[in-house]
Amino acid sequence: MPNLFSTRATKGLLKVGEIYCPKNGDFPSFKEAAGTAYLNRMVEYVPEDDFSALSLVLALFSFLPMFIIKWVINLCTSAQSNPSENLLYNNLRQLNLGLRGLCYAIYYSELTNPNFKGKKPLDVIDYHVNRVVD
Repeated sequence: MPNLFSTRATKGLLKVGEIYCPKNGDFPSFKEAAGTAYLNRMVEYVPEDDFSALSLVLALFSFLPMFIIKWVINLCTSAQSNPSENLLYNNLRQLNLGLRGLCYAIYYSELTNPNFKGKKPLDVIDYHVNRVVD
């Protein structure tokens, strides 16, 4: 069965993305630029267990208010600097890696929101991918 994010999980991701990639100067907000239309294509080959866990967390986030999500993200971020091998800290570090990686991969990819008309994040940092086709 292919990995497909539910509408709820996508809404949760948009909330998390606003924390990791807020509007800042020339950079657009995550909601404006993120290519969530291409989200399922990006997670096509993620292992099923990892995908279902991440999808569940994102779906839960869609129901929570932003202050609680920010609190959880702060817990995850602070767990990165905690050297403890505690089960809780290990899981928080993995969650931080998964959420942050997914948000940044979508935000800084070439696959931006088709309706977005502003300056894309890659243009703001003046990064251009050169492809050589044989």
